[in-house]
Amino acid sequence: MPRYRVDLFDSFSEQPFGGSPAGIIYGAADLAASDMQKIAKEIGAPATCFVMNAGKQDVYVRFFSTAKEYQMCGHGTLALMTSLVERGMLEVGRDNGSTVNLHTPENSTTVELIRRHDERIETMLKLAPAYFDSVLMSEADLVSLFGPEIKGSDPNLPIGRTESDFTHLVIPIKDLEAMRAIVPDYKNIESMCAEMQIDTVVLFTLETVHAESTVHCREFGPLVGTPEVPAAGTTNRALACYLLRYGLLEIPLDGRCTVICEQGYEMDRPSKIRTDLTLNKGEDVNICVGGVATKVISGYFHLP
Repeated sequence: MPRYRVDLFDSFSEQPFGGSPAGIIYGAADLAASDMQKIAKEIGAPATCFVMNAGKQDVYVRFFSTAKEYQMCGHGTLALMTSLVERGMLEVGRDNGSTVNLHTPENSTTVELIRRHDERIETMLKLAPAYFDSVLMSEADLVSLFGPEIKGSDPNLPIGRTESDFTHLVIPIKDLEAMRAIVPDYKNIESMCAEMQIDTVVLFTLETVHAESTVHCREFGPLVGTPEVPAAGTTNRALACYLLRYGLLEIPLDGRCTVICEQGYEMDRPSKIRTDLTLNKGEDVNICVGGVATKVISGYFHLP
């Protein structure tokens, strides 16, 4: 009976039971895509990363949700890089960190690894900027998706649609009270996403639980296999770009800005996602999204 080494991490969380779970399967080069999809569904995490080949500078992987393959995955990358470091497959110095090239069948990017003073590994994934088109949706449409508490959103901020590694619909919400009170209709959300060719719907408010945070969000992705997403890196790239696009961020003179997002609180899986933006003449030229991941399970996955 073949077996594969497996780790499970809670990404974007300093401790267990927070963040977004992600599985890591090692030695996966001999697995067919259909087997990977079955394994990801069995593990049941929002994403499972299958390691095809891992060197000191280049890592080749595939990401699967319980329903489909992903071109890239932020929280899966945090879990992957932390696991590789903990297993001694990557080295991260205390002074200058480490840079790794991450490859999927559809995408390649750069990942920066930093060893904090407490020895935890912080992973920052470099991503391309996200650009938005406005979308017109009636209040009745929104109520059909999230219930009457979604009424009263800021009329000065548009609903935005962006397409990158994932396609997101970003909707501004007035405050935390409304965010906590919404009742998502997952069937209607899934139907709308299929009709509009959208992967996930992101609701956000600038009212936050913690004073040091920039934004608070909830994300819904029933079409991709995760009804509500407790934390997501690529999503927060899109959210940070939305905040920048519509003048909701204070940009220092040096052009460097950090967005701290709270996510997963309504699921009792609090998450902290950091997005660093470096701007040149007001335009985003460099975006990195990341945080830490915490191991919760280590063992083997057995196949018949």
